Amino acid sequence: MGDAACHESSFMDELDMPKLQDAVRAGKTRAPMERIYQIHEAVAEGRLPNCTSLAKELEVTAKTIQRDINFMRDRLNLPLEYDEQTHGFRYTQDVSQFPVFELQAADLAGLFLARQALDSVRGTQLEMTMREVFSKLTQSIEGRVRFSWAELDRSLSRKPSSVTQTDLKLFGKLADAVISRKEITFRYRKLGSDETETRHVRPYHLGEVDQCWYLIAHDCDRGGLRTFALPRLNSLKIRTERFELPKDFDGGSYLGTSFGIWTDPQNPDFRQEVRVELRDYAARIAQERRWHPSQQITPLNAKATRVEIRFEVGRLEDLLRWTLSWGSQAKVIAPDELKKMVKAEAAKMSKG
Repeated sequence: MGDAACHESSFMDELDMPKLQDAVRAGKTRAPMERIYQIHEAVAEGRLPNCTSLAKELEVTAKTIQRDINFMRDRLNLPLEYDEQTHGFRYTQDVSQFPVFELQAADLAGLFLARQALDSVRGTQLEMTMREVFSKLTQSIEGRVRFSWAELDRSLSRKPSSVTQTDLKLFGKLADAVISRKEITFRYRKLGSDETETRHVRPYHLGEVDQCWYLIAHDCDRGGLRTFALPRLNSLKIRTERFELPKDFDGGSYLGTSFGIWTDPQNPDFRQEVRVELRDYAARIAQERRWHPSQQITPLNAKATRVEIRFEVGRLEDLLRWTLSWGSQAKVIAPDELKKMVKAEAAKMSKG
């Protein structure tokens, strides 16, 4: 078959070929998109490459190069043409920007943060799955983006807070039950208890708050919504009974009523205004952070070294912890219930 001929077989067919996948995993061939960029470079530089020369250079067959050429011409709309006189490919128009690999600074930052996210699941079954997905994503930019991970690590870093490790199989079974609307049973340990108890629920929603996953479900025995932390849940069984999700239920809105995860199961839509005065460094930090969708900040002096921060939330347990974290830099203005909670907790802390 001559270099001028290009098979009309799809480039994507190659991506699905088991042999190619095995070769990529074994490091025996270049990733398809990396290979295409190298073909682009050869053509753009005026080297007039052909299928034979490219196949030899990239260590693949001529048929593979032909598929790549077809993909570049038909799917990426690149102005590729085979020159009969020079026996090579050239562009009939200027191609100053390649359409696949143009990454901006924000894209590189996104890749960095995605790779950093792997640290949160290190040592779990989820780590290998995430690494395989990340590898597939980054394979496509190899050879195009000129940077090293070592250099990026020297330039950027992040210090994540403690991350709760969630069992992948448990999460998968829960997600399946939520999506398929099937009732479940499991053993659960309450936060202040050393014993577990059996719960029979209708799983409505899975939500992540402060890097921990929670299940929002209708407790069939207690007749109301309850929130369960996945790390304290085990012995999960999916039942055959199905249920209909209430039309007025919205998982995001349900979690939105709380500052963290605490919600009043008897009155999930209840909201109350919380007002806290922050001073000095706490005031400055507050103007740089957003802890809740309802958050509003009002400066109390010209230099904004004193600010009032407002939230509309349900229960106050998470606000108690948040307020105490600022120590003497925080003063509760309202409601009175939160004032009393802070005072009582501070008194307990002083007793040691």
